[in-house]
Amino acid sequence: MRAIGIYKIHQSVRNQYQLPDDALGIPEAVFNNPMTLVPVSEVNNWYRKLEQQTRNPDIILDSMIDQDVASIGAISHWLLSGHDFASTIRRLNYGLNSLQNGAFLSAAISGPIIKWTYRNPRFSAECKVHDSVRIAITLVKVMRLYLGKDFAPLRIRLSGSRKNVEKYRAFFGCDIDWSHSCTEIWFHSELRLATKQQGSIKKGRLAMNFSDLDELLNMPDPEDEVKVIYEVLNYSRYFGLPTLEHVSDLLGMSTQQLQRALRKLGMNFSTVCGYVMSNIAVSMFMSGVNIDEVARRLGYQNTASFNRMFKKNRGMTPTQYIQHFSLDER
Repeated sequence: MRAIGIYKIHQSVRNQYQLPDDALGIPEAVFNNPMTLVPVSEVNNWYRKLEQQTRNPDIILDSMIDQDVASIGAISHWLLSGHDFASTIRRLNYGLNSLQNGAFLSAAISGPIIKWTYRNPRFSAECKVHDSVRIAITLVKVMRLYLGKDFAPLRIRLSGSRKNVEKYRAFFGCDIDWSHSCTEIWFHSELRLATKQQGSIKKGRLAMNFSDLDELLNMPDPEDEVKVIYEVLNYSRYFGLPTLEHVSDLLGMSTQQLQRALRKLGMNFSTVCGYVMSNIAVSMFMSGVNIDEVARRLGYQNTASFNRMFKKNRGMTPTQYIQHFSLDER
């Protein structure tokens, strides 16, 4: 799941409750790049800590009430670039998987009703309600951009349950079915017609550079073991130089299982770690980050160790690489 999916909630809660950097489990540095892929196991843990730290079971609703779904950067310009509500539904349906692997969003007509449905089986039972509420609020806010701020669905179906049901009914403006297997927003099918649209979306420029575009298009297929390991290593480096133990834990494997999986792919942990770290280093060089700072951010104890790793993987030292490709350090 991309960090951008929970970024605003994370910042809102941290600011409101004055929580320290590590209180919610995901390092703050992850959110400096909103396209960073975060393992779902870590998002599960983040949901748990969110409720534990705030002692508020309704924290997702409370933190999202005033959020503007149209202002999360270039990705929102892309998702909300449809000319009308119907085209935006289609854009969101096929765009969701670029933000959240394994998630499925679809809209099906049932008589005079459209059921906009979200499924993601990867979240744990106790966290599913938080994820369900997050998505339902997002979709209803998108609908209100087109159909007016007072729009209310016919019915909402949510996973899990909450005691303060009136609070949710007040926000959504309709009855809510709890403990449902998936998240559903019900509304009249005629609302997809352009004649029913009340608002217009201000189209922002995509303003996405090649690096951002690379990351957006680089969502791994769950069956692509190499890419999944790559992304988990990339996430692990926010905790310091990746270790076999930490990466195994993030993947839900023992160290022996991970080593066997890597051997089957013709790799070992040191090789794949060096490959990932050198790739990240190159992207930092392209952004003007100097060599010493890159080494520090990647968790190397000294620049000399980083230089050795980089030369082994790229065939030249970082200084030579920067000079060769005219990547001026700023």
